[in-house]
Amino acid sequence: MSRPHEDLVLRARIRLLSSDPWPPEGEEAMRVYRTLFAVSPRVYAYQLAGTLLDLGRDRRARLPRAARRALLTEALEAVAHIPAGGPWYEERIGEWVRGALAQLDAQESQEAQGEQEMT
Repeated sequence: MSRPHEDLVLRARIRLLSSDPWPPEGEEAMRVYRTLFAVSPRVYAYQLAGTLLDLGRDRRARLPRAARRALLTEALEAVAHIPAGGPWYEERIGEWVRGALAQLDAQESQEAQGEQEMT
């Protein structure tokens, strides 16, 4: 992974430290944590994985299944960088991501069965 431009890293850090009372969410959080993960993967792996998990499970976003799978796969890759011995929720996020991927697989198989029954 290439290192992002210093200005992007600075913007991401400023956003996290800003006086905005709300932490970044959705696509904004994804941009911020992807940038910071590229610089400090062990520090930002959990935040990136959690953000990608939220986006991948969010049905309101109406993302195509392939995009949701890509987000969840990226989240699973980020999970590999979470240091061991952290809080319980950091250790469990891998299970949650794998569960979300399993749900996508189940949906695909149900739809495939439904299509086969219709023919």
